[in-house]
Amino acid sequence: MRLKQTAPLQDTNSPFAHKRPTSLLQTIIKTFMIFGAAAAFAFGANVEAEKAFDRGLSAYNKGDYKTTIADFTQAIKLDPNDAMAYNNRGIAYDELGDYGKAIADYTQAIKLDPSFAYAYYNRGNAYDDLGDYKTAIDDYNQAIKLDPNYAEAYCNRGVAYLALGDHKTALADWTQAIKLNPNYADAYGNRGNVYALLNDLKSATKDARIACELGNCNLLQLMAKNKDLRD
Repeated sequence: MRLKQTAPLQDTNSPFAHKRPTSLLQTIIKTFMIFGAAAAFAFGANVEAEKAFDRGLSAYNKGDYKTTIADFTQAIKLDPNDAMAYNNRGIAYDELGDYGKAIADYTQAIKLDPSFAYAYYNRGNAYDDLGDYKTAIDDYNQAIKLDPNYAEAYCNRGVAYLALGDHKTALADWTQAIKLNPNYADAYGNRGNVYALLNDLKSATKDARIACELGNCNLLQLMAKNKDLRD
């Protein structure tokens, strides 16, 4: 099962919402002192953009994706160069199954910030949802290039390779994801599933047990019900 990034929304490492730097207000104040009224307008717009941004976070946390989209659309209107707002709106579109609009938003986020690994990752997820696994892999590759420690990108790339029938590369990706995050339950579960498909029941059972210890017991329960999958 493909894992969607689920880091806390307020976490600065979250793919959904980076908070703006704490130094932003100081920067705007200095600009206001130099440029007067024009900077005052910019300050007001950024404050309102921040409010809309935060409303979008709140709506997303409540599962209200239509309101999330409306709030981030407002944030984008006030600050058209906010790559994170585009990324976040894209995730809301993704949640509603509107992958075309999601991809358009992720693409704009990447255009604004070519180093935005999360946007590549999220776009890869959307392409994966559309069944375009090769394009998804291209995006996961770029996310990994930008952030070599991106365990989730390795995990999801593994699922895309599996969809293309490349078991060997899928296993390698999940092994790397586990190396980067030894507590990655879904990576163990995915790898165990493929070991089971390849009839390596000893390895499958080992991964299934570790995955269950970490909170994902799907494979272990499946193996318990199916005698052909027992080691």
